[in-house]
Amino acid sequence: MYKRQVFDRVLIDAPCSGEAMFRRLESIEWSAAIVTACARRQRGVLAAAPDLVRPGGRLLYATCAFSPEENEGVVGNFLAGRSDFHLIEPPPITGADRGRPEWAGDGAGAAQLARAVRLWPHRFHGEGHFLALMARAGHDEGTGPAPFNRRPPTAAQLRLWRDFAAAALTIDLPEEQLHAHGERLYLLPRRAIDTGRLHLVRYGLPLGETRPGHFRPGHDLALCLTDADARAVRWPADDPRLAAYLAGHDLPSSDLPPDPDGWTLVTVDGFGLGWGKRAGGRLKNHYPHALRRG
Repeated sequence: MYKRQVFDRVLIDAPCSGEAMFRRLESIEWSAAIVTACARRQRGVLAAAPDLVRPGGRLLYATCAFSPEENEGVVGNFLAGRSDFHLIEPPPITGADRGRPEWAGDGAGAAQLARAVRLWPHRFHGEGHFLALMARAGHDEGTGPAPFNRRPPTAAQLRLWRDFAAAALTIDLPEEQLHAHGERLYLLPRRAIDTGRLHLVRYGLPLGETRPGHFRPGHDLALCLTDADARAVRWPADDPRLAAYLAGHDLPSSDLPPDPDGWTLVTVDGFGLGWGKRAGGRLKNHYPHALRRG
């Protein structure tokens, strides 16, 4: 198990029985045995959290279940064995109810559970949820985690990125935060820390991939941009061309503003939706195949 307590904030979106989804889903598999199995798994997940949270940090446990076994029972059990964690009052939430200490028995951590939050669907505009915000005692007296071992892009990769950014973007992204992983480029956070042996799916914002002679922007980058950040096609949400784009169709240049060939951000009501590339009098569709409709 990973043993470096480096994170100031940790969120556990716990795997749960999904009872709060009953009214949204036409069918859902549920049984008392599933609740019991989920509670056992949740206790294991929560038991691993102290290996991640720095002294003075915050830990949020959340489910979309109603059962006390998955909520007050799990958190109360955790607090009973971890005197360095305690529940704190969360920010006010309209329509929220308090946790139920009486549903967790009389363990050492049960009394604190009135500071947990229950969101009932008949009192809150949304589905049902349980939230328990915990603080870890103490403060980090060490030097803090080591910085992330950034791998700067090669000269060739940097040249391709600069060519793309100059042609397609109207904002400057800090080159000192660019990180290369093979052909992929990422934008690291301003404070990027060493994660040791902890496996991350990705570190930072995926910008795209460097290909022979060109840079191919990633879909994640498009979703982070607005029509003020890039050369853009601007559509309202009710524009019929939007349906054609989401279905994966190319669009004729007659449907687009007069701009040079190259990468273009497709936006809806000002927000980035995906990429297109002008070429040969058309906007070539680069919306991800897995997301296309129709």
